[in-house]
Amino acid sequence: MNLYGSIISSPDLRFNYSSTYAKDSNPRRGLKQFGPYDSTMFNKSEINAGLIYLKSAKNKKLLIDGIVNGESYFDGFQKFFRIPIVFKEERSIITETEREIKGAIDALLNQDLDIVFVIEESIKTPIYYKMCKTILLANGIPSQVVIDEKLQNPKQRPWILENIALATYAKVGGTPWVIANPIFKNQLVLGVSRAQDKNKKFLVGFVTLFTYDGDFLLMHSKAPVIDWDNYVSGLEILIIEAIDEYEKRKDTPEEIIVHFHKRPGYRELESIKNALKSRNSQTHYAMLHINEYSNFRLFDTAHRTYNPQSGLKVEISKHESLLLIDGRIGDERRKMGVPRVLDIIMDKRSTLPIDNFPDLVKQISDFSRINWRGFNAATIPVTLNYSKLIARLISEIGTEHWNQIVASGKLKDKSWFL
Repeated sequence: MNLYGSIISSPDLRFNYSSTYAKDSNPRRGLKQFGPYDSTMFNKSEINAGLIYLKSAKNKKLLIDGIVNGESYFDGFQKFFRIPIVFKEERSIITETEREIKGAIDALLNQDLDIVFVIEESIKTPIYYKMCKTILLANGIPSQVVIDEKLQNPKQRPWILENIALATYAKVGGTPWVIANPIFKNQLVLGVSRAQDKNKKFLVGFVTLFTYDGDFLLMHSKAPVIDWDNYVSGLEILIIEAIDEYEKRKDTPEEIIVHFHKRPGYRELESIKNALKSRNSQTHYAMLHINEYSNFRLFDTAHRTYNPQSGLKVEISKHESLLLIDGRIGDERRKMGVPRVLDIIMDKRSTLPIDNFPDLVKQISDFSRINWRGFNAATIPVTLNYSKLIARLISEIGTEHWNQIVASGKLKDKSWFL
């Protein structure tokens, strides 16, 4: 059996909604030169931030000054994102008791804040972390946790500050950049996944919605359910409601692409197929399973490290390809260990012609450049990454709090889970 491989080139990134010329392959350089993709559409004149910190924290001033004014090669929040950030209110706590933490949070809830920074000393304290996350999120306010001791090192601090700034802009609803796709498509990309609580008692289904060029639109979810039957039946409704919301904001999509994070079961696939078939009959769709725990491994025996080049795609069949997106760049690879291989399969229930599959694999590769958690964050498609981050949060904060967050609806169009 002969298998053939090719290298998918890394795309340029686009930094201005109004101009197709505002693009660069380097996100830092692009932001410095052009600002963020949505700077002309951002509906705020400034970002109002709050701060909760332990009285014993040593680096509060370094955080505030660093984010606002920058440090070393990081030029500060406003230079990057073309909008000022103002630390409007702050509260300190002496001990990590529920009463004191809740008092500090309650004092910030009516201050019209866009985000709250939470400074921890060194290791996440469950009660501190969980209370801040859950109470703030239930009130529609995203948070950004900062480890105090990590700000001690002046060599690492500028890098940490710029990553915090990037995640902050995305969490409050900003779009730092998208893929510079030269061909416009009226295409909706859905990331579909599920999660369970720590006790494996409750199931939560959720959907993330993106445009064809990786612009995050919203996250849609339902209240947790106990049994699989309720989850499967609710999944069809969830998909329909998510597409309805997309159509209210945009238009009826000509194509719908579904990325599965978890390995889907037969009944899940049938539910999603039924939801997609209920749409306009002119809307073609493709269902793609992205398996990050593949048994396949890829090696380059012609290179001293045996690590293949990033972007390597190997075609297994007309409807299955392997994609390696964290390989070496040039002659080096930063990470240790065997590179991640994604096993991508186009489900035969898809109505989009199989000839589109190579373009859909390239789109998955391109989506690995949409990672706003940090400039050097792991190379993973944004649909897969957001699914993993949401699932982890559900496990951390518990399904009993998830319902409050979803019901409020205030955060659905923000990347608050980064």
